[in-house]
Amino acid sequence: MTTRQGIITQLQQHPDVSVLILGGGINGAGTFRDLSLNGVDVLLIDRADFCSGASAASSHMAHGGIRYLENGEFRLVREAVQERNRMIENAPHLVKPLPTTIPIFKVFSGLLNAPLKFLGWLEKPS
Repeated sequence: MTTRQGIITQLQQHPDVSVLILGGGINGAGTFRDLSLNGVDVLLIDRADFCSGASAASSHMAHGGIRYLENGEFRLVREAVQERNRMIENAPHLVKPLPTTIPIFKVFSGLLNAPLKFLGWLEKPS
C-alpha cells in the first residue's frame, strides 16, 4: 500500500502533471474521474480528507430539480434532470429512481396558474 509520504516523495521527484485539481469535493472528484478515465495525467489535492467539506454534508438525494419548480426556475429544473439522468446512466448501482406521488387537493388548483407562471406572468412566491 502506498503511503502519504511515498506519494509526496514521488511527486517531488516527478512534478510534471497535465492537470492539477484543488479540492476533493464532488466537483473535484467528478472532474478527476472524467479526466483520468480519458487517460489524462491528473493530480487531486485536498486540504483535509476527501469529501470532508460542504459536499459531504449533502442529503445524498439526486432530486432531479423538482424543488426548483416552485419558484419557476425551469432552467435549473432541466439542468438537474439532465445531471440526475447522467448519474442514473453512469452509476445505476448508486442512483435509483424513487416513485413519488404529489397530492392534489383541488382538481384545477395548479392547472390555471401553471401556464401563467411558466410565461412569467405570475410573480414568483416569496
